[in-house]
Amino acid sequence: EKVLEHWSPAHALREVIANALDEHALIGRVDRPEISRDTAGVWHVRDHGRGLRYHHLTQNESDEKRASEVVVGQFGVGLKDALATFHRQGIGVRISSPHGTIGLVEQSKHGFGDVVTLHAVVDPPTAIDGTDVALTGLSDDDVAEAMGFFLQFDTTVETLEATPTGQVLARADGEPSRVYVRGVRVAEDDGLLFSYNVTRVDAKLRRALNRERSNVGRSAYTDRIKAILLAVESPTVLTRLVDDMAGFAKGATRDEV
Repeated sequence: EKVLEHWSPAHALREVIANALDEHALIGRVDRPEISRDTAGVWHVRDHGRGLRYHHLTQNESDEKRASEVVVGQFGVGLKDALATFHRQGIGVRISSPHGTIGLVEQSKHGFGDVVTLHAVVDPPTAIDGTDVALTGLSDDDVAEAMGFFLQFDTTVETLEATPTGQVLARADGEPSRVYVRGVRVAEDDGLLFSYNVTRVDAKLRRALNRERSNVGRSAYTDRIKAILLAVESPTVLTRLVDDMAGFAKGATRDEV
């Protein structure tokens, strides 16, 4: 069956990268997972965590991630959605870890010969630490788009101030403001003066984060942005807010004001 038909390979790769980032965060590693292309043109997402197990393909929320304040995953379905999308797009997948090597195959369900579904095939493990996701047929543009969802991989973003609730980020000239939640872009907003990275998620925002982590409505993150702004002390940020107030009488202010 077709899953998330509008997902592109970049959306699927976003989930793989998010899992790798989460694994590093959960075990306390401060380095980023490696995203690279080998000499054969195969792209790899490699983390140095505990290693993916086939049990992780069961459709359950992760209690570990639900309890964490540093990860972006929570639904337990992102990896499976990603694998289905890769398969639909003709992109080869091979996942290697110390606990097994996982590939994909279409075959009949046991006892139902006329029902063909996507299955994971588990082979013996590979002598590596962490998890390596090898993707064949992925374009450079897909990789660049997927990495663009993550604040960690965008070296052009300037952090203007960090508060206990999140970070105020400089808005790029000619670009809409971007709203990130724990480093993953969830929305673009033309009405804001700054971009933001929400690091402390409240109940409203947690409920609003859909499995796609995109196009999250403004009502979900407004309170978090207010909390960030109320904690601001940086003269750079405060001066820009004061300057923006000059247009209040004309209705020309940004929405923070």
